[in-house]
Amino acid sequence: MLHRTRADLEIVRPADVEPEPWANGLGVTRVLAARPAWRISLAEIEGRMPFSPFLGADRVLIPLSPGGVTLEIDGAERSVPMHTGLAFRGEDHVVADTAGDRATVVNFMTRRSTGRMRWEIRHVDGRIDVDVVADALVVLGGEVRRRSETLPPGSVVRSLETVDLAATDAAIALLRVAGR
Repeated sequence: MLHRTRADLEIVRPADVEPEPWANGLGVTRVLAARPAWRISLAEIEGRMPFSPFLGADRVLIPLSPGGVTLEIDGAERSVPMHTGLAFRGEDHVVADTAGDRATVVNFMTRRSTGRMRWEIRHVDGRIDVDVVADALVVLGGEVRRRSETLPPGSVVRSLETVDLAATDAAIALLRVAGR
């Protein structure tokens, strides 16, 4: 029997990955895709929770939950609605607040020393054509299909040139890390 790892998979769904504790032990995350320069994870946040610092990293947070998340970044509050992103530095002091609700968020992280993160959120209907070079696509919501399978929110697609995807009223995020 052939055992495949996350690194071998074209598509990684949240259920494919076991949760693991945050670096600070206060929450849980699922690392869905990782390379030496970047990683994509799905975190669960409930209530008010400080984030772990990641020195030398650039980060983007995208809520999947309807209530979104409020981030306090170095003392300044920022509301982050569902399917929108907010970038910040891994050195920033960040506290997330979900007003007591549970929220699921996508985290993109890149090492600043290895390249610059480029990301965008698209709303798509029909065949998904990725007209930019992207390292990964993340399903944020709506219906994204590969053949007859509907991919759940948080799924990561890494082989964009070989995977044929279609969407109905969907939101996706694209990640690219460009070398320095």
